[in-house]
Amino acid sequence: MVRPRRLHAGLLLLGALLVALWAVQTPVLRLLDTQIHDLLTRATTPKAVSSPSEVVFVDIDEASLAQLGPWPWPRALMADLVERLRDRGARLQVWDLYLPEAAKGDQLLSSALSPRGGRPSDVVLGQVLVLDPLVLAPPRQGSPRPSLAAPPLCSDVHAPTGYFGLAESLPDAKVGHITATPEIDGGLRRLPAVICQEALRFPQLTLVAAELLEPDKPWVISPGGVLTGPATWLQRGQLRFALDNQGFMPIPYRRPHTQWPAVSALKVLEGHQGSDSSAWNLKGKVVVVGATALGMADAVRTPFHANAPGASVHAELMVAALNGRWLVSPAQPALPTLLLVGVLGLGLVFTLHRLHRPSALAVATFLAAAVPALAAVAARSAEVAWPIAAPTLGLAVLGFALGALQIEAARRQAGLLTRHLESFLPRDLAREIARQHPSSETLGRPEAGVVLALRVVGLERWSAAVDSLRALGLVHGVSSLAERHARLQGGTLEHLQGDTLLLAWPVTAPSADIAASIADSAAQHSPDLSSAVFEPQLQQSVQQAVIAARGLFVEAGALLAGVIQGNGDSGKSE
Repeated sequence: MVRPRRLHAGLLLLGALLVALWAVQTPVLRLLDTQIHDLLTRATTPKAVSSPSEVVFVDIDEASLAQLGPWPWPRALMADLVERLRDRGARLQVWDLYLPEAAKGDQLLSSALSPRGGRPSDVVLGQVLVLDPLVLAPPRQGSPRPSLAAPPLCSDVHAPTGYFGLAESLPDAKVGHITATPEIDGGLRRLPAVICQEALRFPQLTLVAAELLEPDKPWVISPGGVLTGPATWLQRGQLRFALDNQGFMPIPYRRPHTQWPAVSALKVLEGHQGSDSSAWNLKGKVVVVGATALGMADAVRTPFHANAPGASVHAELMVAALNGRWLVSPAQPALPTLLLVGVLGLGLVFTLHRLHRPSALAVATFLAAAVPALAAVAARSAEVAWPIAAPTLGLAVLGFALGALQIEAARRQAGLLTRHLESFLPRDLAREIARQHPSSETLGRPEAGVVLALRVVGLERWSAAVDSLRALGLVHGVSSLAERHARLQGGTLEHLQGDTLLLAWPVTAPSADIAASIADSAAQHSPDLSSAVFEPQLQQSVQQAVIAARGLFVEAGALLAGVIQGNGDSGKSE
């Protein structure tokens, strides 16, 4: 038969699991998780991060704008930059820029962007799609360019309502979208892999870069890990992209943007050799062209900086695609949440069942609630971002609920003790005894034995009418007699308060199994807590209590008779 207390604890654990399951799907707590992981990213990133060898950042910085003029630059100047990067051996150029309007020199730039003489396409430009349906007058500049080679999937976003596409005068350019989708707190943590509009698909900039790096390979979609994530792996040749359940690519931030190997666009155009820096070695590398100049207004919020250049985001994505290292969320975040709450919740239930102390339960709850954060830190070493807020909430709720159950059990136990005492003591005295120890540390816990209650009727009234020395002498005399008679018969004076004395003859402490049997008997309102195991010891204790009571009655009666007759007050012992 399942004990009621264990059944209640099991139901509370089930409730905590349901709370955690609800919490892991709540947008507010999911956002809180991302903010916690941002904090962990900053805390666990070394101050000096090794520079990636695959990607170099070509920076349109303040010096470049000061010397070459404000953006947009003349098309001839852009074409010159394309050719100079190509001459330095760049494997691929990823431009985090969009050119929606036709301009003088487009023919020259188009020639630089187009494959010529057997040379494959090695430049990809950007375009921005407007996804917010609340924009009343969405811009429509240039021409949006879908891709026929895009992966066969669609991210869970609204269809575009506007765009900053590419100028019609650049017909052969390869284009990928650079649409930013920040969270409600402004942080940019993921990007839609493929934006769809009916049958048209617009892949993200780095996906188009993968098409150019692996032109002969198909896209391969495979499921990720349930606990280790991601929801989906998207692979093309040697390049691999992680996608979440909504078809977004998580951005694996690993370094502040200031630690990227960077080359000034001005220096490239001036023909600077840069022999003093490894960043100038562009042979076989992917070059991300972007801007850090404030006048370009290309800034996003990352875990490291409130205004990081957008090009650093695409650089992170390219490095992750090339080396396969992503920081991903589990495909089913509810599973690690339920696993943590289930295992740690059983530990809390065990603590409640074994220790029976509110302080122990409070400490266990605090330690259990800290485990999800520690588990998340450990999981990050395996490139997995486990949920933290939902399991922590579930364990906290369970701890508070078990505490309430513990308090209610103590209240019921005190009531049960009162009912048992009322079977052989006056009602007022039984309730007073139960109230004197509500914590159930001694009388309140199930224990076999004999209790002898001695009440000196009128003692308090008499003590108030005489001087303190006479009152103290009488109380001392009565308690000394009670303690002596109890000790002679193997008992103890357990308690003295007001006009009531309690003498006890406890039976030897039972084993855990026997104690549980007594508790079950008490829970079922059994009128007799004894069993065959305790009957001989109980009989002996009863005999000792009777002998002590007889001797105490004679001596205490004589003492009280002499004292009270001298004062003229009434009093007697029961």
